Amino acid sequence: MASNRGASPEGPTIRVGIIGLGGGASAMIPKFAANPSYHVAAAADIDQGQLDAFSSQYEGKTFLTAEGLCNSSDVDVIYIATPNQFHTEHVLMALNGGKHVLVEKPMTLNLEDADAMIEAADRNHLQLGVNVKHSFAPRVRKLRDIVNSGELGKLRMLNWWYYNDWLYSPRTVEELTPELGGGVPWRQGPHMFDILRTIGGGMVRSVRAMTGTWDETRPVAGCYAGFLEFEDGAVSNAVYSGNDHFSSREFTHRVDEGDAWPDRPEHARARKALMEAGDKDTEIAMKRSRRFGGSGRAEQQARAQGRPSGWLLGGPFVASFDQGDVRLTTDGLTVYGQTEKYDIPMPTDLDGREAIVDEFYHAVLEGRSPVNDGRWGKATVEVLLSLFQSSRERKEVFLSHQRPTVDLVS
Repeated sequence: MASNRGASPEGPTIRVGIIGLGGGASAMIPKFAANPSYHVAAAADIDQGQLDAFSSQYEGKTFLTAEGLCNSSDVDVIYIATPNQFHTEHVLMALNGGKHVLVEKPMTLNLEDADAMIEAADRNHLQLGVNVKHSFAPRVRKLRDIVNSGELGKLRMLNWWYYNDWLYSPRTVEELTPELGGGVPWRQGPHMFDILRTIGGGMVRSVRAMTGTWDETRPVAGCYAGFLEFEDGAVSNAVYSGNDHFSSREFTHRVDEGDAWPDRPEHARARKALMEAGDKDTEIAMKRSRRFGGSGRAEQQARAQGRPSGWLLGGPFVASFDQGDVRLTTDGLTVYGQTEKYDIPMPTDLDGREAIVDEFYHAVLEGRSPVNDGRWGKATVEVLLSLFQSSRERKEVFLSHQRPTVDLVS
């Protein structure tokens, strides 16, 4: 059985409990378990089968209710990975139960609930963090270092294209319900816009955007295109389409090797599988297989092994400075300078989860807010809300709750 029980070389071991054993938790639990500063102590889910799968791998208590875990004296920190519409309820329950909280993105679906979470953390003298793991990826942090150093001059533009099959992969009812935080902007936008804010300094001045709901059988926004202007004048173009036509991985996975790059997907693989499924019950069963311990999850993880820094390299990303451009590559970063081109090798086996787990541990231990705290998470939620407002009103939306990037200390 997997266990990381024992003293940490850096300080006391923190006991972590998990609420929600879905796909997000499947990727995060091994990171907690591998870190000697944590002990995976408990899990809660409404599905006994998922709890049994958890018990087969970890020495921890299980609960069929979030309340049971929040009241447990065997837990110090709670990682919340339930569907978006439950984040506020579960975060407040955990904080009021005396537990530090790391919640999945987006932290919530409106600014009022974000304020309630922040107030509860402050009132209870507890740490609240948002799991924007990809913003902690080595490539992202290195790009932020380049911005801070000024070695290429001032940051001017960030451009990112991302095309994949999100909308036609197996989805739950809430993932296809707009008011429950379903659709590409709520499910994938937090990653993209948090990364852009991290690199660009955090302070987004305004957003002009569109969101698209183009398939009545999948009645949520399946794409967006956004233009962001930062307070210092830098701008960003952010495009994401989950409509399962073109795959922008063709631009990022060694395109010079043609069909040889790992896991080159069959065109419209997700759409074809959904058509073969035939009904919603089968689709939900397919989705369930991707939860913790499911056979579909194992298959998904096996495919991901051939994708260097999988999510981050889903589409071409270029940062433009006064004196050069920087592109994300399978091996790290490539810098196109004034007179020379050179590579900056980066770890290809780290995706940011390791760093965010470590950052949250030190925040709890030192009694300080993590760099990805509730106020930072609220600012990203404001950007997401502005996408929808700008699309509805067809105008530029100005923001007022932004927070500057707080850089990690090595």
